[in-house]
Amino acid sequence: METDFRSDFPNQFGNEFRMNFPNESAAELIARFSPKRPKCYAGLHPHAEFIRELRRNRASYDTVVAILRERYGLQVSDTTVRHFCRDILQERPGRRRARLAAQPPAPPIRQPAQILSPRPARNPSVDGPQIAEVEFTDE
Repeated sequence: METDFRSDFPNQFGNEFRMNFPNESAAELIARFSPKRPKCYAGLHPHAEFIRELRRNRASYDTVVAILRERYGLQVSDTTVRHFCRDILQERPGRRRARLAAQPPAPPIRQPAQILSPRPARNPSVDGPQIAEVEFTDE
């Protein structure tokens, strides 16, 4: 009792939907059926001049994000605004300044170690057995 699968399956798409694409390259197929990527910074482009004016007045990226969220209902991150300002508005990143904090204290000058002069050698035959001095032994 074999039945042909195709005969049981209703043709929902009609003849419009082709499964064979003999004349199209893979790149053409991908371009035709792949999801379209949104344009980069699409939500920020209409507000470019407003953002430029805020940045000219030294508004931080967090402030720009807060104003865009409150005024236009635009949900973006501060990183996105930073990249938009750098890539589209051609802002140059600010130079980092060296800290003008107090200079660290100079390292202490090492004093030369005290040089201990050796004692004159004892004469064991005259002085007898010698006992080590405790202050010079390593523990």
